[in-house]
Amino acid sequence: MDVAKLKEYALEYKLELKYEDVGSVGPDHIKTFTVRAVLDGKAYPDGVGKNKKEAKQNAAKNALRGLLEEPIHPTENAAEAPSASAHPTSITQANYICWLNDYCQKNKLTIRAVESTRLEPNNAVPCCCFVIGDEEYPAATGKSRKEAKEEAAKLVHHEIFGSITTEPGEEKYRCPSSQPEEELDQNESDICETTKSLSVITKDEGFTDTNFIGLLDRYCIKTNLIHDYILENKCGLSHIPQFFYKVVINNKEYPVGEGKSVKEAKQKAAQLACSALQEETDWDSKPGEEKYRCPSSQPEEELDQNESDICETTKSLSVITKDEGFTDTNFIGLLDRYCIKTNLIHDYILENKCGLSHIPQFFYKVVINNKEYPVGEGKSVKEAKQKAAQLACSALQEETDWDSKQAAKDKNMGNNQNETSIQSRFTSDFEPMECLGSGGFGLVYKARDKLLKKYYAVKIVCCEEKALREVKTLSDLLHRNIVRYYTVWTEDSGYQWDSSAGSSAGSYSSSQSSMDNSSAKYLYIQMELCNTKTLKDWIDEKNSQSPQDSKRREESLSIAQQIVSGVEYIHSKKHIHRDLKPANILFGLDGEVKIGDFGLVTTDDALMDRTENRGTPSYMAPEQRKKNYDRKVDIFALGLIYLELLWKVSTGHERRVVLDDARCQKLPKDFSKTFPQENNIIELMLREKPEDRPDASKLKAELEKWAKTFSTKNVRQENATV
Repeated sequence: MDVAKLKEYALEYKLELKYEDVGSVGPDHIKTFTVRAVLDGKAYPDGVGKNKKEAKQNAAKNALRGLLEEPIHPTENAAEAPSASAHPTSITQANYICWLNDYCQKNKLTIRAVESTRLEPNNAVPCCCFVIGDEEYPAATGKSRKEAKEEAAKLVHHEIFGSITTEPGEEKYRCPSSQPEEELDQNESDICETTKSLSVITKDEGFTDTNFIGLLDRYCIKTNLIHDYILENKCGLSHIPQFFYKVVINNKEYPVGEGKSVKEAKQKAAQLACSALQEETDWDSKPGEEKYRCPSSQPEEELDQNESDICETTKSLSVITKDEGFTDTNFIGLLDRYCIKTNLIHDYILENKCGLSHIPQFFYKVVINNKEYPVGEGKSVKEAKQKAAQLACSALQEETDWDSKQAAKDKNMGNNQNETSIQSRFTSDFEPMECLGSGGFGLVYKARDKLLKKYYAVKIVCCEEKALREVKTLSDLLHRNIVRYYTVWTEDSGYQWDSSAGSSAGSYSSSQSSMDNSSAKYLYIQMELCNTKTLKDWIDEKNSQSPQDSKRREESLSIAQQIVSGVEYIHSKKHIHRDLKPANILFGLDGEVKIGDFGLVTTDDALMDRTENRGTPSYMAPEQRKKNYDRKVDIFALGLIYLELLWKVSTGHERRVVLDDARCQKLPKDFSKTFPQENNIIELMLREKPEDRPDASKLKAELEKWAKTFSTKNVRQENATV
């Protein structure tokens, strides 16, 4: 997004960035807004849009376009174009990295590649330098990271050999092969170059997307360790599942890997385990053992190409860079380890989410000990968090000594203890993943328990009577068709959410404005994580299908049975829900129906006086508009829900008409012909007098009886068609 890019540019060059509202024109329904970006006092062309957000985006785009047209700031590019005459060597450019790796191995020197990005006014230039032993060599730049590393390796070669040409009798460096270099075909050359380059990649870059499982297997066999892959979680829809695996080595757990398949998740888990093992002393060497390398009894020159690939990959682990080069992978893991070592508390905050459903755009930022870092952008939550972690790591490198941070932390431990003592339990015990919903009730987050490594829903609301009533009721209920409650705690402040970040965050800011005073308390309710799809979404989806789904009747019966089962349990505990409606009925991750939102729940005490007009008008029983009513109000709402489950409507207006007529015991004209059995059941549920409606237990029995009959009919029909 252009807004994020412009903000990043301003942060990089320490420029003041602000947006000015120029104004708006036109009638309310087709109003046009104008916004101007001002960077360090200089105004750029106005941005125009149908709303302020679009206008701001266009203003940022105009500012970026203007910056590109401005003269480029002078930069030091001494290393960008190394002299071709510095060393007339026979080594081709594609082989300098190979040469450098071989040189360091033969001379038993450590090699470290330090990669960075030089951000210039109109582009970002990849930069790289090598540290051989204790000596740092000149940096080089290139059009890509690979080219920058090749140029840096070339500079190392020139520095070491100066202008000396190859001595007579010396072999030209080339890929291992019994054939002359010029006789190699293109494929063999490509494979060789790729294999050789693995030995000098930075830590996270070295762990590529392939063969981590095999690499970890060989390491564990070599070191007599027992390892296993544990399935932590599986979520998502059937056609786009998400798997979470972790590696356990000798009962020690390593970070969880995520993937769209079991194989991908295990590969990621193996990659994270390898990264963690790198930090431990026994990866490179065991007491009395040589450095770990791929097991083989054959000389290296006798290995075939596949064995050579594996060996080179494994060998590269001993020369991976310490500062990890800040590549495109595993920044989240890198930042996690840094914060653990330095006793810092960090979190990922969703700044904004925009775009279409099939091409969303996410914006995340890292907050470390209440300090915010630049926003990262990505096409997925994971990608945006990785980018945010990368930007935070880059900033931390500039702010302080990255490698000696731990020592400084030890000196200031007393001060830090005071800071961490006021940390939120929510951010210290959980990792907020995304905002699932917001409104007048507060916010609901998907959050990962850092200790248990499990996912939950955490609802954050102002500590008032309605919220306390919901918590008290949920603590009494434990049923498969009711959202499960785990625990609750209070805090002096709500989870920080920037109102300028987007619509969802803005609604939180405005709806919670009454809670901004320092005396306000917040309730944090940890609950079972459900699918974001509600029963209302399910009904809308079925209504949009043409022709009508043949399975809708069968699925509706199953859903109705599960809702009634949950309501029967609620009534058995002497409670009335009072606000049953499709939007308050969820689906668990396993697809089971879950009744939620107990904010209006009350006790069922024999027609006691209650608050009138509590509930959603479309689903309220007639007597609910008065003060005297009992649990039968839930049965009335269930009748309307069952009708919606079955009957297809095309528009919102048609839906309102159908529900209004049903409230007067008038069902759609052809409903009784299409659904005769359901028609009889729903008519009983919608009786005007509550005493004429069935109890939940009786209704449950009726539905079970109908389910058996329906199942028998289906079996007969299937047999008849065979």
